Amino acid sequence: MCGAGLLQRFRIGFKKQVVLSFFAGAAAALIFPPFEGMWQGYAALVLFLALLLGGERSKKQLFWLAYWFGFAFYAVGFIWINNALLIDNNKFAEYVPLVFLATGLFFGLFMGLPALAAARGRNMYARGMLFCCAFVGFEWIRSFIFTGFPWNLLGTALSFDPRLIQGAAYIGTYGLSFMLLLLLCGVAFLLYGAVRRQFCAGALGFILLPAAFLYWAAGAYLPAEQGNLTVRLVQPSIPQTFKWHPALAYKNFRQYIDLSKSKPLDGVAMVVWGETASPYFLDRDGEHRSEITEAIPEGGFLVTGLLRAGIANGEVVPYNSLFVLDKTGDVKDYYDKAHLVPFGEYLPFRRYLPDFMAPVANVVGDLGQGVPFKNIQVQGLPLMGGAICYESIFPKGVVNPKNKPEILLVLANDGWYGVSAGPYQHLAAAQMRAVEEGITVIRSANTGISAVILPNGDIVGALGLNAVGISDVVLPKVLARDTLYGRFGNRILLVLLLAGLLVALGINTLNGCLKRRSAFRS
Repeated sequence: MCGAGLLQRFRIGFKKQVVLSFFAGAAAALIFPPFEGMWQGYAALVLFLALLLGGERSKKQLFWLAYWFGFAFYAVGFIWINNALLIDNNKFAEYVPLVFLATGLFFGLFMGLPALAAARGRNMYARGMLFCCAFVGFEWIRSFIFTGFPWNLLGTALSFDPRLIQGAAYIGTYGLSFMLLLLLCGVAFLLYGAVRRQFCAGALGFILLPAAFLYWAAGAYLPAEQGNLTVRLVQPSIPQTFKWHPALAYKNFRQYIDLSKSKPLDGVAMVVWGETASPYFLDRDGEHRSEITEAIPEGGFLVTGLLRAGIANGEVVPYNSLFVLDKTGDVKDYYDKAHLVPFGEYLPFRRYLPDFMAPVANVVGDLGQGVPFKNIQVQGLPLMGGAICYESIFPKGVVNPKNKPEILLVLANDGWYGVSAGPYQHLAAAQMRAVEEGITVIRSANTGISAVILPNGDIVGALGLNAVGISDVVLPKVLARDTLYGRFGNRILLVLLLAGLLVALGINTLNGCLKRRSAFRS
């Protein structure tokens, strides 16, 4: 027994319901990696939906129930952010409570505002449909507001089984969020009805439609056939505290080289290092560029992350880049990170920050911004796209829409996240991009989880969190395939949301007609 009816039966006041909603939000974060698939997280989410949508509530009550659920849901789901403040000998540890509170206070709005939209519904079915539409719409808004942060999209919770995310090839991760939320609303309606000892037939529509879609899409899953191109992932798992230590720069550089050639390089077409793997400006440092050729196979290539010294407005500017080098040490092509991380790779409004932010402002440098969707063209290799770390979390933000590559190179450094959920969630985001775009993703992390992700969502050759080693992976025979979402992108989302709004309007209209007929008869 759960939901608003149960709470009323035991006379649980609204303030206690808000507290219950808060703790349900914290538990619901268990639906995401590395805990994905845990029934406790889904049970908490269903409880919240039954509490929110069942029974009649004021706009104010709907907002606060959802807001405090969202506060805990996002603050706990994003708790790995605080690890970045503990890297430099806990120098910024005092900001951890502030960041935790700020995360919850801000992202709670992305649950509270959809609840206000739900208030327009005249019954729980209309409220449920409006909430689903508004929630997913705000997930999309979250991808670009304040430069965007579409981390832990609800559809990502299904990534624990590649068959469950095949639908992303048709409707994207946002569409999967919509389907999953509809299904959970249906379950919440059934539970709410059970409390009131009545059968809520409308719940079946919320359950059967998304369940049928997910089942149909899962049928498109096919194991990939191996090709003849082998890549070597290199993961040294260098602690973030050592990553930029001047006295350890060369040791870290040599660790990458030595790991790369720890097994014969025969048959390897490409060795892939992580983000900023090289501490040297290889475009201007011939000595270390010559030394790096030890890690490059004969007739093959090395992909490495590094800082590139570029020129912008007549000044030397560092870019967070990746290079593709051949056996002679020549740079065959490169990619500069285009979507920079605010407060990490550039500081917005630096001059206007208050004095207490000065310690942070002094250590955050502004990097140059690269050209979005620049492809990497190297003779002897398939056409490749690039995404450096944070860029891989953006649906329709990583693959050139006019000239689709066959491989997406994702170079990452998850050392900032420590031993937390962050690296697992970051990997899941790359997995969703692979299925959405139907593309092979090669993900190499300095510290984190390195793996190759096939277009069907299968993760192969993974090196676990903090593992030190190499992994040789044979890429699939078909590196990329066309997908509906790849062609039409978020226009599909807009169609889904419009359909949902029309259904909600129809439910409201029908409900109004039934009430008028009932009033006329009485």
